[in-house]
Amino acid sequence: MTADRTAAKYRRILALAGAAGIALGGSACSSSGSSGGAASGGERLSYDRVASTAKQLTSTSACPFGLDPAAALKAAGAERTVAPAASGGDPAAQGTVDPGRPAQALPSGQPTPSGLPSFPAVPPNASVVCNFTASGAPMEIDLVAVSEGEVAVNLALPKIATLGHLSADEVMTFSKDEPGIGQTRVTPGRGTAAVARVAVAGKGDLVLVVSQGSTVTKADPALAGESLGKVAEALAAQLRP
Repeated sequence: MTADRTAAKYRRILALAGAAGIALGGSACSSSGSSGGAASGGERLSYDRVASTAKQLTSTSACPFGLDPAAALKAAGAERTVAPAASGGDPAAQGTVDPGRPAQALPSGQPTPSGLPSFPAVPPNASVVCNFTASGAPMEIDLVAVSEGEVAVNLALPKIATLGHLSADEVMTFSKDEPGIGQTRVTPGRGTAAVARVAVAGKGDLVLVVSQGSTVTKADPALAGESLGKVAEALAAQLRP
C-alpha cells in the first residue's frame, strides 16, 4: 500500500511538472556585485517581484536579487574565482514567466500514464537562471517562483532531475523528502544539485537550485554533495532578510 501511494504521488508530481512545461534553460548572469535583491535592500522576495524582474531582464542585465555566488562559495569554505559565463548563446541574464493554465482534460480515448483523469492546473510561475564559472567549473543557479504555496519543488522537478542526474527511483526518493521552507536538500546519487526553499512575502513559493549544470561529467568537489548543500544554504540566505 505504501509503495502504491508513493508511486501515485510520483505520477502526480510528473503530471504537474509536465503540464507546467518548466524548461529553466541555460541562461547566464553575472556573479558578485549585482543589485536589486533582497540582500541589498532587506526586502523578502515575493512572487510578484520575481515575476516582474524576470520580465525585465535583458541581454545586459546582471544576475538579480543580490545573488553573490562568490560570497556563497567562500561562506561554504570553497572559495573560487567567479566570473559570468554565457551558456548556449543565451544572454547575461534571462527570465521566463508562465501565466499558468487551468486543468486540461486528456484527449478522449488516449491512455493516461499519469493515472489522473486530466492534466492538473498549473499556477502562474516565473523563473530566473544564472550561469557563471567558479575557477573554470560551470555553476548554475535556478530560481523558480510560484504564485501558490508548496508547489515550486514539484514544478522544478524535471530540471532538478536533469541537474542531479537522477534515475526514476532517485526522483521518487527526492520527492518523498523535498525541503521545507528554510531547508536545503542535496539530490541523491551523485549529489550534483542542491535545492533550497526560501520563505516569500505573501502567498507563493520559491525554490533555489544550485548545480554545476546538466552536462558536467566530473563535478568540482565544492559543487557536489555536502559542500554544494552549504553553497545553496548561503545563496538562500542572501534572498531573505
